[in-house]
Amino acid sequence: MSDKFTEGLTNRLAAYSQEVSSISALQDKGTAQLRPLHIRLQKLLDEIPVSTQRQGLSLMDLQICLRGRKGRAPHIGELGAAMRGLGWQRRRRWSNETTAFSSRWYPKETN
Repeated sequence: MSDKFTEGLTNRLAAYSQEVSSISALQDKGTAQLRPLHIRLQKLLDEIPVSTQRQGLSLMDLQICLRGRKGRAPHIGELGAAMRGLGWQRRRRWSNETTAFSSRWYPKETN
C-alpha cells in the first residue's frame, strides 16, 4: 500500500511540475520584449525592393508596418531618429497649389 501511495504521489508531482512549466512558458511568451526599433526597421527595409526605396518611403507607411504588441505603433520621432541612424536621408517636398507638404526618406546616396 505504501508503494502505491508513493507512486501516485510521484505521478501527481510530475504532472504538476509539467503544468507549472507550461504555464510559465506561456507567460514568458506573452511578456517577451520586442526587438529594438532599429533592428525591426532594418529588417523591414531589407524586405522593400530597391526600386521602391529610390522612389522614397513615407514614415507613416513604415509606422503602420512596424506595429507592435496591442496595435501600438512606434513614435514618429523615434522612427525618424532610427532612419537617420541607419543612414537614410529625409527630403521635403514643399506644397504648391495641388499638393500638400510631404517628406520622403531615401537611402544614402553612394558616390
